[in-house]
Amino acid sequence: MDSIALRHKLHGIPELAFEEHKTKALLMQSLNVLQLDKKWSIHQFGSNPGLLVEYRGLGAENLESFKLFRADMDALPSQEMTGCSYASQHPGLMHACGHDVHMAVLMGLIERVAVAKPKRNLLFLFQPAEEGKGGAQSVLSEGIIQSYTVDSAIALHVASEMPVGTISAKPGIFFGIPQEFDVVFIGKAAHVAYPEKGINALSAGVDFINRISASVADLAKRERVLFNIGKVDCGVIRNVIPAMCRLEGTHRSLSREARDAMNGLMREIAKEAAQSIGVKAEVNLLCSYDPVVNNSVLVEELQAVCQKLGYSYLEAETAMTGEDFGFFTTLYPGLLFWLGSSCDYPLHSDRFLPDDACIEVGVNTMFAMI
Repeated sequence: MDSIALRHKLHGIPELAFEEHKTKALLMQSLNVLQLDKKWSIHQFGSNPGLLVEYRGLGAENLESFKLFRADMDALPSQEMTGCSYASQHPGLMHACGHDVHMAVLMGLIERVAVAKPKRNLLFLFQPAEEGKGGAQSVLSEGIIQSYTVDSAIALHVASEMPVGTISAKPGIFFGIPQEFDVVFIGKAAHVAYPEKGINALSAGVDFINRISASVADLAKRERVLFNIGKVDCGVIRNVIPAMCRLEGTHRSLSREARDAMNGLMREIAKEAAQSIGVKAEVNLLCSYDPVVNNSVLVEELQAVCQKLGYSYLEAETAMTGEDFGFFTTLYPGLLFWLGSSCDYPLHSDRFLPDDACIEVGVNTMFAMI
């Protein structure tokens, strides 16, 4: 199965984090078709549906180090509106972040290596659950990858509003640190005609938002940070004082110190807002990633590869996007780069559909990095 055909099949069967079983089966089918020889091994994980493919290059016996290439597998809870011929067959689910392309590129790279037989030890990781569910941590917690000497880790991410044939990256911090959270206030319900019998949880939520906004604005004078409440769940009926207010949000930063400072602010301000009117408060910290830090030597190699292949290289800006590939760049010299997709819709849009032509560019670039 060629890479474009594989991408189309993967696009049609999107699955959420840690549920990528059909995806894994299709990847295994593609690997079996390649009829990989004894230089190859396929490892599975006990705690998740990921796959690790190992290649030991002929003549590389004395070179124990491995170069790791990674692609993510999961999709998003979104109803696809692209209208393409290979659209999602799973209602309410969609590959709206390009992970279908990422997997197709990695499989294309495996096929290229199987033919070219480079004298280099390589690992290819199909990683589940990138979208906020701890996929990288799950993979790394099993220790299989750490049993290898990994000298570098490389991944790509499709980019919207960037033409096919364009690659973009930067040395240093490339993607920031996301922190997802829920702040919950528990009050007491009462009929609006008898407000003295209730305690309004929404009032605490509003107070929290006002206080945290002012504190984050002050922190932003010293650090690059973002703070957002994206969802408010509160109340059941218009004439009843709400007994519960849940604020769901995320904040972004470029340093662990700034992340921890904002987490501390949330706890402190939630406590103050709750005490001011007599409700209870809970601050639940959900997923958080390490920053993606690009190794400067690998970025220089990427620039040289782009020049050799005739691709356009653009110096990127640090993005406040989150990516759990940061856990790999914490452990190993790493490189994540944007792959132009010629799609005008943004990532996570229900109309996001990268051009198939970007797959060959991704394969060529990664193979040249070997």
